[in-house]
Amino acid sequence: MYPELFTIGGITVYTYGVCVALGFFIALQYVIKHSSNTGMSKNQLYDFFFYIIIAGIVGARLLYVLIEIKYFISNPLEIFQLWKGGLVYYGGFIGAAAVAAVYLKAKKIQFPVIVDLLAPAIALGHFFGRIGCFFSGCCYGKECDSFIAVHHRYPTQLTEAFFNLFIFFILHKMNAAKHKPGLIFWTYLILYPVLRFTVEFFRGDDRGMFFFGLSIGQVISLAIMAAASAVIILKYRKAYEKK
Repeated sequence: MYPELFTIGGITVYTYGVCVALGFFIALQYVIKHSSNTGMSKNQLYDFFFYIIIAGIVGARLLYVLIEIKYFISNPLEIFQLWKGGLVYYGGFIGAAAVAAVYLKAKKIQFPVIVDLLAPAIALGHFFGRIGCFFSGCCYGKECDSFIAVHHRYPTQLTEAFFNLFIFFILHKMNAAKHKPGLIFWTYLILYPVLRFTVEFFRGDDRGMFFFGLSIGQVISLAIMAAASAVIILKYRKAYEKK
C-alpha cells in the first residue's frame, strides 16, 4: 500500500485524502458540464456542492465513529483525523442527501432533475474514493490465494472502484437519453447497493456489528434496494395506468 504521497516541512500529504478530494472535484466538473437543464447557475452549483460535501464528510465520519465507538472513546482526538481515512460511504450519502433535499426545497429547485445529474457524478467520485482506500490499506479483503489477490487478499477496494466506474457509464448513458425525472437516481440506488452488498462478503476488515450474518453495510444496502425498487415499480405502474 502507499498511504502517504510525500512530506514537506513536517506536513504529510496522504494518498486517501488526495483521492477523495480528486473525486469531489471531478464529480463537480461533471455536474457543471451537464447542468444546462437544471435551472441552476454555476454559482448556485458551487454553493450546493459545498453544502453537500460538508454534509457528506460529516455523515461519513459520524457513521464510522459510531461503528468504531469503543476505539474512539479511548482516542477521542482521532475523530478529527480524517486524512488517515475512516469514512463510511452510506453515512456520507445519507448526510448529503438530507442536506440536498433541504437546500433544493428552500431554493424551489426540482429535486428529481438535480439528483438524476448527481447520480453518475457520485459513482464517478466514488471510483476515486475507493482507489484512495486501496492505497490507504483500509476496506481490505479476506485472505485468499486467487490470481486476482493483492498481498494475498481480495482487492475489494479495486473491485468496488471498477464497478463504480461501470455504474457511472450506465447512468451517464441514461442521462443522455430521455427518462422520467428521478429514474436515474433511483436506478443508482439499486445498482450501487447490489455492488456493495456483494463486495461486503469478501471484506476482511472490522465492520462493526453484524445482524443475522450481514454487516451494517449489507443491511443498509438491502433497505435502500427495497425502497428504490418500490419507488420505480410504483412510478412505472402509475405511468402505465395513465396510458
